[in-house]
Amino acid sequence: MTSFIKKLILILFVCYLDLRLAAVLSQIYVILPLTFLTYLLYLYKSNNNIGPFESFFTGLFIDLITNTYLGHNAILFCFASYVVNTYVNTFKLFSYLQICIFFGLSSSAFVGFSQLIVNLYNFSYLTLLISTIFNIVFCLLIAIISVYFPGLFGRRI
Repeated sequence: MTSFIKKLILILFVCYLDLRLAAVLSQIYVILPLTFLTYLLYLYKSNNNIGPFESFFTGLFIDLITNTYLGHNAILFCFASYVVNTYVNTFKLFSYLQICIFFGLSSSAFVGFSQLIVNLYNFSYLTLLISTIFNIVFCLLIAIISVYFPGLFGRRI
């Protein structure tokens, strides 16, 4: 029960941070899905497979607290958990660079789907391209920090 409460508090904190960063980064045409990246990291670092129900309900909770379309995050979180759980053994063969590129491209797919849902008539390829590059570089920076400071991200959840 305490791990569930810790997870909810972490989700609330990351969503708040995500909303604050979105206001700043949108001025330079960057969308950083920090909540999605955090959930991908949680899926990747988890010892047990996270099921579709937990992913779906976590996504619904994020949809409710961020006031987005109901089911938007839920479906994308389910898809992300399916992909990570399917290829969990393959990820063990990958280097940090390949995993960072996967996380960056996954977050850019999240940005692309989100932009298709929210801004269908005002879809910006420039925003998608800049966000993809920014997200890959951000994931690389997180990987570099985890290599030089293994106590921060080295534990298994």
